[in-house]
This record gives sequence, structure tokens and C-alpha cells, in this order.
Amino acid sequence: MLVGGLWLASSLAGCARAETQAQVVEAPQSFPVSAPMRQDARYERAYVGQVRAHRYAELRSRLRGVIEAVEVDEGQAVKHDQVLFSVSAREAQQELLKARAATKAAEAELQLAQIELDNTRMLAEKKVVSRAELALAESKVELLKAQIEQAKASEGQASINVTYAKLRAPFDGAVNRIPLKTGSLVGENELLTTLADTSEVLVYFRVSEREYFEYAAGGAEGRPREVTLELADGSRYAHAGVVDAVESELDQATGNLAFRARFPNPDGVLKHGSSGKVIVATALPDALVVPQKSTFEVQGRLFVYAVDGESKARAREIVPKVRLEDSFVIASGLQPEERFVLEGVQKIKDGVQIEAVPSS
Repeated sequence: MLVGGLWLASSLAGCARAETQAQVVEAPQSFPVSAPMRQDARYERAYVGQVRAHRYAELRSRLRGVIEAVEVDEGQAVKHDQVLFSVSAREAQQELLKARAATKAAEAELQLAQIELDNTRMLAEKKVVSRAELALAESKVELLKAQIEQAKASEGQASINVTYAKLRAPFDGAVNRIPLKTGSLVGENELLTTLADTSEVLVYFRVSEREYFEYAAGGAEGRPREVTLELADGSRYAHAGVVDAVESELDQATGNLAFRARFPNPDGVLKHGSSGKVIVATALPDALVVPQKSTFEVQGRLFVYAVDGESKARAREIVPKVRLEDSFVIASGLQPEERFVLEGVQKIKDGVQIEAVPSS
């Protein structure tokens, strides 16, 4: 009897432990759940940009000759029409003298021809000479008039060539490197220096075709026009810029499209040829947002555990529109009223029963 009683007690205790373990296994775990949040979101995209002066010119010699004077120094700020270089113009001056002499000679010949025409006209009226001789005298006067016009044009061109001896600034700006100094022989069209006006700068950056269509879909009012610039040292430039132009043709090799942003540069911090990152911020009003901690990836696709009416967690694919610092703005996959597991998704399997606890 003692042995039988012990066996019965042991059996009952074992059944009780098994029943207790079954209850523990079957008891659903508690997880905080939430619906997607509605909030105004903002995200930034960075693009490599190239800085260009809004006015930039290559200054080249218009004459062949010797540099007689360099009137400025490298890096110097200059004003519009200020003389920068003086180039020897002796040949041009001689051409101008020849052109002036040719004009005077043609004018003298015209005076003589005019006198001859007057005499011929008088003799023709008295029928001393024929009408043919009169016509010949008239045509000679017209020919000399044409020659005077040609001589004056040559004189004017020679006068312009003389002015090329003084190379002047086409606008206010800063002089860059001057490779040739006083006494150097220069050829026609040889580069003497460049001039940059960086009171404003243009920053060119390229965006993908997909991003361009996102930009265009915003409409005139919704497109982000104001941008900022991140400098090479990681700091933000003090002045905001504005996107004011978009290239009209897509680069077939890269699939990118060039944008242009204009920035004020009152302190001259930005230099022609430098680089930076253009930061384009886009506002997403009333966006549907889920935290990153509530998501998991499977083969590059993004999922959450949506909670159905039976409190079961079901894996649901969501399509993110953009990734923020600690959350996703979703384009599709969840409705605003639906609930999903907020935390602990790594502890859940698809279809498991959970105890849904509203998030605080």
C-alpha cells in the first residue's frame, strides 16, 4: 500500500507540473502595440556640389606683343574698366597711321574728281564733250566715295586694335593667377589671367532621375527651393541658397540631371572651383510614421508585425517612402487605424498569439 500510494502521489504531482508548464507555454506574451503616427516630417538629402563664380572670364591678349606693364597683383580686387595689363601696340599704332593717311588720300582724290566732274558737266551742257564722258566722271566720283568709306572702316578697325593694348576688367571681381609678367612676349589670344566675381556663387549639383521626378511632383508650391551648403570642413555655410535652375537634358551616361543653386557670398568665403554638399530639405506634412525599432528586414524588404482582430501578430510588408533618423515614413502597407507591435519584434514569430498592451 505504501508503494502504491507513493506512485499515485508522484503521478499526480507530475500531472500537476505538466499542466502548469502547459499553462505557462500557452500564456501569450505581452507586447506594446501602437497605430502609425501622424506627424509633420522633414528629411534632408545631400548632394556633392561644385562652386562657380556667377561671373567668370578668361582675359586674353588681343594683340601679339610684349607686356609693358602689369597693373594689378594676383588676388587683387578690381573695378569694372580698370586697366589690368598694357601690351606693346607699336604695330597697331603704325597701322592706324597708315589707315588715316589712306583716308586723307582718298578724300583728296575725291575733291579732285569732284572738280573734274563739275568741269565735265559744264562742257557737256555746251555739247563740247559727250554724255559718256560725263557718266565716266560721275562714276569716278562714286567710286572714290566708296573708297573713302572703306578707308574710314580700316581706320576705325586700326583704332580699335590700338585700344586692345590696354586690357581692362569687364566687371568688378578678383584677379587670379598671372602666369606672364612684364617683358613677356605674348601671342594673340594668349591667356593672361582670369577674373572672378564671387559676390554671388552658383553651386551645381546632380540628382538622380527618380529624385528629379519626386521634386517635379511637388508642384511649384511644394518643391524645396531653399537649400543649405555644407563646407569641406563639415560646417554649414551661414547663408541659405535658392534652387533657381534645372538643366533641360538628362545625362545619358549617368542618368542624372544638373540643378543650380544660387548663394549670396558677401564675405567672399566661397571661392570659384571649391566644392561642398548641397543639403536639400523636404517637408512631409501629415506623414504616416513608424519607428525603426518596430521593423525588421527579410531579403531587403521591410516588415512590421500587424496585430489582427484575434490579437495575433502577422508579418506585414510596408513600403517606406523615406528613412528618417529613427523612423520610417511609409508609403503603403499600413492604414492609420491599424495596430502593430511597437517593441520586441525579434521575439515574435508570424501568427503567434500576443497580449496587446497599448503603448504609453
